[in-house]
Amino acid sequence: MKKVKGNWLKVCLVLVVAAGVSGCGSIAQNNDVGPVHTGLGGRASVAEVSEVEITQTGPALAKEDQRVIGTSCRNKMWDPEPSRENALNLMKQQAKARGYNAVHSVQVYNDPAALVKNCWSALIATGIAYKK
Repeated sequence: MKKVKGNWLKVCLVLVVAAGVSGCGSIAQNNDVGPVHTGLGGRASVAEVSEVEITQTGPALAKEDQRVIGTSCRNKMWDPEPSRENALNLMKQQAKARGYNAVHSVQVYNDPAALVKNCWSALIATGIAYKK
């Protein structure tokens, strides 16, 4: 009986460690949490992308690759709340990486599926990128 009990404890310990390691980062698209995030020291702000401007209007027709997204995620319980600024800056970084210098039709909203993406809460910024 002791041998079975000892094996059960080992299995439980392995499962707890595996669950803890698998939840290190977020799977949200273009997010401000790295693949291995301990939460120690807090989350840094995402750098401002001054080369990309947010505009009220832009070209009416958009291709699928012009849609840009940024997600600010609260991955650990002790992380700060998601920030609108981080979500917008991540969205602008994606636009810049794709060669665009402006974004229109910008929306920022709470992610209703945050828990599925390994975030306690998340803000998503979306828009349509284009060249001015």
